[in-house]
Amino acid sequence: MMYKLKKQLPNIITLSRIISLVVGFVLFMKGNMILSLIFYIYGAISDSIDGYFARKLNAYTKFGQYLDAISDKLYFLSLIIILLVNKKYLIILPMIMELIISIINYLMLKKNKKVFTERVGKFKTTLLIITLIVALLSIEIKIFNYLYIIFLVLTTYFHIETICAYINQLHGKSKENIVSFKGKKISEKIKLLLDEFMQYIKNPIKIIK
Repeated sequence: MMYKLKKQLPNIITLSRIISLVVGFVLFMKGNMILSLIFYIYGAISDSIDGYFARKLNAYTKFGQYLDAISDKLYFLSLIIILLVNKKYLIILPMIMELIISIINYLMLKKNKKVFTERVGKFKTTLLIITLIVALLSIEIKIFNYLYIIFLVLTTYFHIETICAYINQLHGKSKENIVSFKGKKISEKIKLLLDEFMQYIKNPIKIIK
């Protein structure tokens, strides 16, 4: 009995995530942003937790995969609705790119090509979640608007990097020969981009002070 319960633990966590998203969405629509934010942060954290337990307990099931996919879509969809209703229209840019990445993944699966996960790909997903949370905060706390713009540009940039990497893989290029969209190594561009952002945020910081 205990063994079966352990095997279902990842699915239980995923179900709790779906419930938390529904509750968080309703709370936000009723004007309770703080509680809503807590539920959405739990949704982001629990996504990593259920994956960890699925790997540790070797509890991968088709039902669990479908459930996890549904929870991911609900997470992004509910946040996107909230942000668009509150006129955060630019958030649609990385979401369109996320859709493009999903289409490329589908094409690669049709060609029976294994999809590798670049570090930049993992990072862009984490960055997207942080961007959505910061955007949510910026609705009520205006000082977060500066941070939202920075994270939005960063997440868009890394989505472009991921698309370039996946397109190269789709056309049969090796992982080592991935060409970035500006012809520079990812590490070099990250440094340049961060330098640009440090220059950009000087004025907003002065305004805040």
